Amino acid sequence: MRLNLTVEEILRATKGSLIKGNLKDIVNSISIDSRTIKTEDLFIPLKGEKFDGHDFIYEAIRKGAKGFIFSRNLEIPEEEVIVIKVKDTLIALQDLANYYRKKIKAKVIGVTGSSGKTTTKNLIGELLSKIGKVNISIENYNNEIGVPLTILETEKDTNFLVLEMAMRGKGQIRELSKIAEPDVGVITNIGWAHIGILGSKEAIMEAKAEIFDYIGDHGYALLNRDDELSMQIFEKLKLNKYTYGFNEESNIKGKILDKLDDKVRMSINFPDKNEIDILLPSYPINIYRNVLSAFGVLWIFASQSINNFSFDNLDLSLPKQRLTPKITYKGIKAIDDTYNANPDSVKTAIEYLDMLPSSGKKILLLGDMLELGEYSIPAHKEVIKYAIDKDFCYLLFYGEEFIKAIDDMKGELKDIIGYKIFYTKDEKEIKNFLRQILKPNDIILIKGSRAMKMERFINFIEEEI
Repeated sequence: MRLNLTVEEILRATKGSLIKGNLKDIVNSISIDSRTIKTEDLFIPLKGEKFDGHDFIYEAIRKGAKGFIFSRNLEIPEEEVIVIKVKDTLIALQDLANYYRKKIKAKVIGVTGSSGKTTTKNLIGELLSKIGKVNISIENYNNEIGVPLTILETEKDTNFLVLEMAMRGKGQIRELSKIAEPDVGVITNIGWAHIGILGSKEAIMEAKAEIFDYIGDHGYALLNRDDELSMQIFEKLKLNKYTYGFNEESNIKGKILDKLDDKVRMSINFPDKNEIDILLPSYPINIYRNVLSAFGVLWIFASQSINNFSFDNLDLSLPKQRLTPKITYKGIKAIDDTYNANPDSVKTAIEYLDMLPSSGKKILLLGDMLELGEYSIPAHKEVIKYAIDKDFCYLLFYGEEFIKAIDDMKGELKDIIGYKIFYTKDEKEIKNFLRQILKPNDIILIKGSRAMKMERFINFIEEEI
């Protein structure tokens, strides 16, 4: 059973005023969506860019909601339901989640970073399930709404709660950390994501470090030893802290032992001299760093028994639209990496395409990387140079930012523009070119920022080629 909170507790947590209802009534579930409201849910309406949930309160009551929290002037319904007034419903949701977080026994693990958050969160959840009951944040439940909802959906007998924490600006990770009060904070890396908003990698570093602001004296920090800016955070922390990576000085140290066709065998050494060997699918090295961080979390909670577990069937499948292979009926392999893009994740994708075995051509199709501000052109040029060094038949670039970058590089690219490199902001031109060049056994990897909607090219290849 979830929550089991009295109305009196909800009032205490949210600093609300009881308009209707009984202090001893019990609430077991929360909803913010009137479309999916279930009987007995307490409805908390939130105000968004296009809609205000307050407009759907009466619909929620008609569908059987046990009551609602509100902050806007409205007519109180006649139905015998719980009605609580607060200053701000979003803050009330967050305060309620923090109150409930203190009631549950689960150890909370917060994961942030410029890339690899979702993969790392999933891996941590899988490993911790070997020693207890786990809940992890789903889909994009990684912001000021999703994190409190995930906490409030956690059953009281859960042992571990793994939360992904995303941000777009300074102070947002601190806000999430305040709500969740993690026992362990993990930073995957400090990269380019949101540099256009924050202005520099140093500012991104400071924003990511906010995850540690509400970790207590007995908490832990796990940081990437192979990442220079992560190590700057590490040096300043006064928490129990460990590093992971392939650097010899890493506390949780990985080493690639063998490459066997489409598999890799990797050893992991822990601070207590324990060592394990695991077999993993072939991926770029950054993915294996995520694996190391996840094992670091497992070691924190199960250091004495880590050699007792089998890791032969470790699920390293990546989330949707992250390096997802799709085979067309003509035998063309399209790698769908269209979820989002920044220079770090694009380089990882390029490395992945480079390492894949193929009897046909290898083709890279990249859409613009957005939200890079003044760093946009240098970042696009850096990615272009990285891709040129690989043995790809064609490099296709789609979008205005890539056009600007290539125009800046025309001198050094003159021998391969029109031969190996093609660039345009015209969707039809890309599709026509794909029709001409794609043949059975070819591999094409497609990636770009969310707003570029690069999945349209995946759909085109699947449906029309």
